[in-house]
Amino acid sequence: MHIVKNSPRALFAALIPLAIIEAVLMVFAIAGGQVIDPVGVPAPDQIVSLYAGRMAINAALLFAGHITLRQWTISSRLAYGLMGGVMAAVSYGIAIRNHIQLATPGDGTVVTIGLLPTIAGMIGGFLYGQFAGLTPVARACGAAAADAAGAAPPIVFDGPVRVRTSVAGVAIAALMPTVLATLVPYTLVPFLTNGFADKSTAQIFAAVIPAQTFMVMMVVSVVPSCIFMLCVHQIARAMSRRSAWEYAAIGGVAAFACTLLLVLVVPIFAALLVPSAICGAIMGALYRRFAGLEPVPLPEAVIATDPNALVGADHPSRRQHGVILSN
Repeated sequence: MHIVKNSPRALFAALIPLAIIEAVLMVFAIAGGQVIDPVGVPAPDQIVSLYAGRMAINAALLFAGHITLRQWTISSRLAYGLMGGVMAAVSYGIAIRNHIQLATPGDGTVVTIGLLPTIAGMIGGFLYGQFAGLTPVARACGAAAADAAGAAPPIVFDGPVRVRTSVAGVAIAALMPTVLATLVPYTLVPFLTNGFADKSTAQIFAAVIPAQTFMVMMVVSVVPSCIFMLCVHQIARAMSRRSAWEYAAIGGVAAFACTLLLVLVVPIFAALLVPSAICGAIMGALYRRFAGLEPVPLPEAVIATDPNALVGADHPSRRQHGVILSN
């Protein structure tokens, strides 16, 4: 039995999705504040302190959840993903309860906005379980006995392998590029509009692109991305390709080809040829990173009613026929 290691590097990787979502919510809060009370943006120290406080709570709860799963000797990535979602939801509730935020969510949006950090927390928990690695449960207790008896040889496998079909890998690969593609233009809006100097622009931004719209666009783009990623995976498997670079190349070419087909129908999509190829390459590389390898399954057993039919494909009797001379 194994448990997940304590890893600062994995904790840092797990906090990246939460840091992105917290930054998005912070931008939305600043944009909404410009409409409600257009006096000016909050002080930089206030923004930094609130952001650091939210991230500190996220890190503490995520590590506490990891310690709890270690105590229960649970090491599956699914359990870590669920744990990350629960801890992120608890962190969001603590922030709402103690006003660790720039603005209180409006009526009817508290739960909807809370889904964003919850999803980010699920991704973060999965990332922690992925990057931290495993260690035997009895390593500390049986170290002396292992040294005395000699370390057991590592289990190795030299047979044929292929890339696993991983639901979690598909979800991560489909979600990360869509989150980045949706996040970048929205986060740049305040800077492109000169810090909301034009109040009408601030009203449009706060009213048309709230957190609810962000989540809807993310979910809508994830579903076709999952289908696309499954197709890329099956193509790579059929071609016996296993490296991350090969998956990235196949993903980029497939995305470029799909966009090219759309260009034939709607020419305006020509501007998305290069971005879609980059996004497809990222998706392919991410999937390969998180999916892992598995042994190629054995062929199914053959049910034979006639032992004489069990002749190999290259056997001469498969190409020649006996001749019976008849009078």
